[in-house]
Amino acid sequence: MDPHRIHTVEALRRLYDMPTERIVKMSFPFLDDHCLRFVAESPLVFVATLAESGMDCSPRGGRPGFVLAEDRRTLALPDWPGNNKLSSITNILTSDGACGLVFLVPGTDVFLRVNGVATVTTDPALLGRLTEQGRMPKAAIRLSVREAFFHCGKALRRSHLWQPDAWSVPQDMPSPGQMVKDQSGLAELSVEQIDAMYETALSEQLYSEPEH
Repeated sequence: MDPHRIHTVEALRRLYDMPTERIVKMSFPFLDDHCLRFVAESPLVFVATLAESGMDCSPRGGRPGFVLAEDRRTLALPDWPGNNKLSSITNILTSDGACGLVFLVPGTDVFLRVNGVATVTTDPALLGRLTEQGRMPKAAIRLSVREAFFHCGKALRRSHLWQPDAWSVPQDMPSPGQMVKDQSGLAELSVEQIDAMYETALSEQLYSEPEH
């Protein structure tokens, strides 16, 4: 047994200060004007859902504002083509719908976190409002907001995410094709063929799946 493992919140709290009253008061059960503006400017959001194996987290991206605020208590995210595992929306359907979102805006050293209960919908009127690049998603995640608050951007500063000059870019990372080849054991396709298929998907299938 790990003698340094923390087992209780009380033990954890002895290591950290309590949050200030100002921080506690900045959490709301709705989206205020600042939250709405942040959602409208965000091109990237991370979606956390509850899976049978534990928590799951998946990225979603689009033009700034691709996530629609229907009102101050409801957000809608289009579900665009991916790997067809449908992990996030399956998790929503097979759990109590617990869902957390983390929004980013380029160059802004703060995160917006929104927690709530999600459902999956094919409402034609809503999907029409989520149309992008002339395409309509097959389904959407609709989140009923229970909590919204801004999270300090120290992680962004530590990672230098918005400072390209400070990036440490590895030169020997394996290509996506190499990783797929090694992990799947596919014998019928070469690394080059898998890489080509991946590039095609990135360039031509962002908003629609290939015709069969």
